[in-house]
Amino acid sequence: MNEFVCSAGSLNRSSGCESAPTSRGRGIRWSGLTSAATWAVLLILALLVSADAAPVFPVKYSENHRYLVDQDDVPFPILGRTAWFVTSLKAADWRLFVDDSVARGFNTIEFHVINHDPRGNHPPFDGNGEQPFLKRLNVSAWNGALTYTRITNDAPDFTTPNEAYWSSVDDLLAYCESKGVLVFIFPAYVGYFETDQGWMREMVANGPARLQSYGAWIASRYKNQRNLVWMMGGDSGTAPRPFDAAKLAVERALLTGLKSVPGQQSRIFSAQWESQSIATDQPSLGTAMTLNGVYSWTGDVNKHGRRAYEHRPVEPAFLLEEPYDEEGPDGNNVNPSATQPVRRFQWWGWLSTIGGCVSGNGYVWPFNDSGDSSWRKHLDTQGSRDMARLNGFIGSIKWFNLVPSELGGMRKLITSGGSTMGSSKHVAAAATPDGSLLVAYVPPAHSGTITVDMAALSGPSSARWFDPTSAASTNSMTGLINTGTRVFTVPGTNSAGQGDWVLVLER
Repeated sequence: MNEFVCSAGSLNRSSGCESAPTSRGRGIRWSGLTSAATWAVLLILALLVSADAAPVFPVKYSENHRYLVDQDDVPFPILGRTAWFVTSLKAADWRLFVDDSVARGFNTIEFHVINHDPRGNHPPFDGNGEQPFLKRLNVSAWNGALTYTRITNDAPDFTTPNEAYWSSVDDLLAYCESKGVLVFIFPAYVGYFETDQGWMREMVANGPARLQSYGAWIASRYKNQRNLVWMMGGDSGTAPRPFDAAKLAVERALLTGLKSVPGQQSRIFSAQWESQSIATDQPSLGTAMTLNGVYSWTGDVNKHGRRAYEHRPVEPAFLLEEPYDEEGPDGNNVNPSATQPVRRFQWWGWLSTIGGCVSGNGYVWPFNDSGDSSWRKHLDTQGSRDMARLNGFIGSIKWFNLVPSELGGMRKLITSGGSTMGSSKHVAAAATPDGSLLVAYVPPAHSGTITVDMAALSGPSSARWFDPTSAASTNSMTGLINTGTRVFTVPGTNSAGQGDWVLVLER
């Protein structure tokens, strides 16, 4: 095997690896891997790294409020994986999923803690056949049915939790914490407008008082859970599908209940409202969101990521959701925007927000288990391997110092060939204010050269092209002067036969 360089705590020169600065996480510094390097090698290295540097939860703001750090002030990039129906699995299966995620460098998962969407695995039951609530609103026993003769009588009463169900949730959250995984949980995912994908109809039937009580109950139960971020909304709540008065009242009551419990280890809030929104967009509740997630079902992540970065007051921004892997015309056909390669959305979103990104797979998130559609058969895809490489790349650099092009006082980094913001050809770029690093992602649809303002670097620099499909670097150049502009040409197709590459300039 060709020589490579990595940074991973106990790994050192004697093992063929050279130490390099990295944030806490599972990042590996790949600076010379050739296309012959196999996924097995990447996975082995990720596993070696994963045990070395678990974050000390809870996470908090960095000093400049641009990203998250742990309790030791070590930068924490949000490297997330969507797991909507994970609570529907038996313990052995959710452990398998969490372990697979950690091995690929993910340090975050998101899910709804109670399930409703009929597309997913056996809602609303957990892997042991338990439902989250015991009683209906008419005080009779609830059997888990999600269709009703009269919803104001038959819907589950959110103030009657089933201890057997929530004990399983306890175990999941504790296991994630033991693995260094942050969890983004929706206490009641509201669902896409006027559909049965979420709990909004039942929330309205329960009314504000019960929702506030439920919020206080779940916050009290998990007040000592350190690896937690509370999530609001869920595919609704901003234009063009805002909450009406009744919906806003119950969502506000839930949030009030969640915030009412003193002494919580984690008090970070984010949200997923309607597509094409950021967490702070909701007119009534946006000001309570302290982590600015970006959601674009169509993949317009550059525009909305930059909006989140520019928001005032400043708070960490990250890409929360975009078109998923294997969910488009080349997968299960749910989202026409989710054509391969979907990695472009994560690279764009990360370089537009800096705080991190979350990715999903259209076959994995429902955790259905039938034939070729079984979630287990879709854990290892080109998309998940691409995310492992992105996770490793982020962990290998001082990502937390990056500032997106033309935001936060940063100059325009790509002076020619960068295309327009909403274009599939757009080149997203970011650099550090001290001029030590510049990263630019050239997407598959781009053609031709790009021109970089070399004055963004503070001294002579080296340049390399990073292949996001193999983690190999190629065409390394050194001694590039930091004046004027320089034209760079993408080195042909990458190892997957596509045209996207990452330009890395380092002082």
